[in-house]
Amino acid sequence: MNVEIVEVEEEEGRGTAGGPYTYVVEGNQLVHISEYAIRKRPGNRGYIIYEVPKNRVAGKPLYVFDFSRRRGAFLAKCRIDDYEEGHPKRWEYFELLEKRIDEICHLKFKVKDPELKSLLEQFNQVLIPMLNELKEYEKVLDFEIRFMGHQERARNAFENPNVYYFTFMSLPNDKCRIRSIKVTRRWIYQLWILKLLCEALQISKFKYHEYKGKAYWWVEQGADFSTAIGESPNGDITFWLEYQPSRYAHMVGMFSNKRIPIRPDIVVAKGSFKTTEEFINSKKPIELIIECKEGKFEEWKNEIDSQIVPYKRIFNPKNFVVASLEPCLEKGKLETQGIKVIDNLKPSSEGVDRFYNLIKGLLLSS
Repeated sequence: MNVEIVEVEEEEGRGTAGGPYTYVVEGNQLVHISEYAIRKRPGNRGYIIYEVPKNRVAGKPLYVFDFSRRRGAFLAKCRIDDYEEGHPKRWEYFELLEKRIDEICHLKFKVKDPELKSLLEQFNQVLIPMLNELKEYEKVLDFEIRFMGHQERARNAFENPNVYYFTFMSLPNDKCRIRSIKVTRRWIYQLWILKLLCEALQISKFKYHEYKGKAYWWVEQGADFSTAIGESPNGDITFWLEYQPSRYAHMVGMFSNKRIPIRPDIVVAKGSFKTTEEFINSKKPIELIIECKEGKFEEWKNEIDSQIVPYKRIFNPKNFVVASLEPCLEKGKLETQGIKVIDNLKPSSEGVDRFYNLIKGLLLSS
C-alpha cells in the first residue's frame, strides 16, 4: 500500500521572526507537525522539510503561524490537503494573529519540558498580575509604557497576554520557548519593580518623554535616553532601565579576563536628566541601583561575584538593592558588601511593603 507523503516546510533559527510553523489540532492541544513526520531533511535557504504521511493528519485542522519581519504575526487555518510545495496553497488563508485570537484561545500547545510548564504557571499566577498592576498604574498617572527597541515579545505580553502566549509558544522547541519567556519575564519584572519604586518615591507625574501631550516611559535596553523623569515631593527624579553609561560600555572586562555585561537593571538619580551623557557630565552620584532577579537563586547566585559586587564598585552608588522574586539564600553575604536584599518580592506579598519601607528610608530621608 502506497502512502502519500506531504512535505511541510519550516524556517529554522529565526524564532518569532520566521516561520511558518505548522501545528495539528488534537482535542484541545496544538501538536507540532514534527511529531507526525517520518523524516526531517534540510531544505533550501535555511529551511527544513518534514515528510508527513498524509493519512496521519488527514481530516484534522491545522494551524500555521507565520511571522513577517515588519508586519507582525499571522495565523492560517487549513488542512493537509491545502499544502503544496511545503506551504498552504493560498496565502490568503493568513490573517493577523490578533484578529483570530478568539478562535484559538481555547487551545493549548503540547508541552513536554517540566521547566516550561513551571514558567507558564508562573506567568499566569505572578506575571499577569504584575502586568495588570502596570496597566492600572498607567491609568492612575496618565502615561504610557512604550517599548522602543526590539522587545517584541514583551510588548505582546503587555498589550495582550493571549497573543503573547500563541506567539512565543508557536516556536517548535521547548528550549526556544523557555529562552523566550525568560527574556519577557525579565522585562516584566523590571518594569514592575520600577513601578513600585515610583510609588515609594511618591511620583505624581512623569515628563520629558511625551507624544501628543501624553507622557510615556522610554523602554529600551542601553538607550541614550533616560526611561522616565518623575516629579516627587522632593524634586525631580530620573530613572533608567538597563542603564548603559556609554554606547560601548555594555561589555567591558574590568575585574577579570572574562568580559561581563555592564548594564545595571534600574538606576536612579536625583534631578532631571534627559540623556545618560547629560547625567554623566553633571558628575552627580547615582542615588540607587536596583538589580532585579526574577529567577531562582540557583540561577543567579554566581552573579553575586561576577556582576552585583562589581557593579557596586564600578558605579559607586549611594545605595544598592537586590530585588528578588524568589528567596535569596545569601542575604548575609550581600549585606556585608553594603547591598540590601528584598526577596519574595511579588504582587500581594509582604515583600512589597518591605520594599516600600526600604526605599523610603534610603531615598526620602536623605
